[in-house]
Amino acid sequence: MRSVLVSILLAAGLTGCATVSMVASEATVETNLSASESSLRKVSDAYTDLAERKLWVEKSRGLLGFARVLMEGTSDKEGSQDSTYLALVQSEAPTESQQLAFVKADIESAAHGLDVATMEAEKLFGEGLTAKALRADLVSYESALVTAKKARRTFISAIAGLDTEDVNFASYALTELDLSIDKARDAADTLADYAAERKREESLS
Repeated sequence: MRSVLVSILLAAGLTGCATVSMVASEATVETNLSASESSLRKVSDAYTDLAERKLWVEKSRGLLGFARVLMEGTSDKEGSQDSTYLALVQSEAPTESQQLAFVKADIESAAHGLDVATMEAEKLFGEGLTAKALRADLVSYESALVTAKKARRTFISAIAGLDTEDVNFASYALTELDLSIDKARDAADTLADYAAERKREESLS
């Protein structure tokens, strides 16, 4: 029963992001802006850095690696990252209850961090930024969204690897993370549309 529930939870979080294809081909150019980073880019980058430090996701292989993930999906190395995180949980939390609490706290942290990035993204709507700046913000925000989805997979794999039948302990936290991911996906779509609109306006000016 545990394996069935875990499989359902895992499958539910693997839907794609509608906007990533628009920005992947422009990522190299748009993230090399000379201007100071926006709040959204700082928050999004900090979110990915946190996820890497906490071993929710494997360390980034750079911009080209990110673009490859956007276009081709996750790599075969995801399984090894799941094992790395599970080993961390078991070393930091020796008892079953502590392990469950450890993972639950990380899930809640992942949801909160993505929500903060989404709030920064929503502040950009209607602000009159250039299309170039908006696309750079969108690339960073999309990266944070991809990070959150990969972290969710890591969390569920860790739950499956724990010696417990209580898979419901983190159900509320996982639901909150799913809601955060859905909200971020919608915000990214809106930001992509806004960037395209600004590009059209600039071409006519």
